[in-house]
Amino acid sequence: MAKRLTGFVARRIRREPMAYILGEREFWGLPFRVTPAVLVPRPDSETVIEAALAVLPERRRVRRILDLGVGSGCLLFTLLTEYEAAEGVGLEASSDALAVARANAEALGLSSRVRLCLGDWRQPKWDQQLGGPFDLVVSNPPYIRSSDITGLMPEVRQFEPRSALDGGPDGLRAYRAIVAAAARLVVPGGHLLVELGDGQVHAIAGLFRSAGFSVEGPWKDLAGIDRVLGATH
Repeated sequence: MAKRLTGFVARRIRREPMAYILGEREFWGLPFRVTPAVLVPRPDSETVIEAALAVLPERRRVRRILDLGVGSGCLLFTLLTEYEAAEGVGLEASSDALAVARANAEALGLSSRVRLCLGDWRQPKWDQQLGGPFDLVVSNPPYIRSSDITGLMPEVRQFEPRSALDGGPDGLRAYRAIVAAAARLVVPGGHLLVELGDGQVHAIAGLFRSAGFSVEGPWKDLAGIDRVLGATH
């Protein structure tokens, strides 16, 4: 036990996130397995769940949910526990991350309600395998500007997957891809909810409006930062 504890301490001294050291992180009261293949689930992202419950309060009416960039599955699987009549689809570009999501779906007893797809929104026709449209589409896409990556905390910069952080030169690359496909992915009257970075709300709202969507929110996280923006088809 002492040797194991010493190993944990050494890893933490190197600034490795505790979630990777322990192999698990709680999100919305649920346990999620995490590895360096996926982002560490954060309380900020729980704002996505709060926003979903606000815009879709009638739990039994939500039947299909899509998560773009499913990672550990924390968003999609939490929503499936809240919307018990729904089935979910998760898209992920990393096969290693998809393996983590599959393990979490099984551990939470959700495997029969989930279809996980390997795919990349940077590729043409990426949305065609998803079988849309959906009542609810959520995403925590990479939104950090490429030039800002080096200024992140060591726990993030050195250990979390860069592909899940780097949003391109202006941080909006993933949002443009999502918005371009949104009309095909969201049912009329359905909702799209995305997590975003500090100061991005106006730019992303403009992308939504340019695609003919009405903007909802934003919803603030516990620090008072605009964290989630919604759009209605």
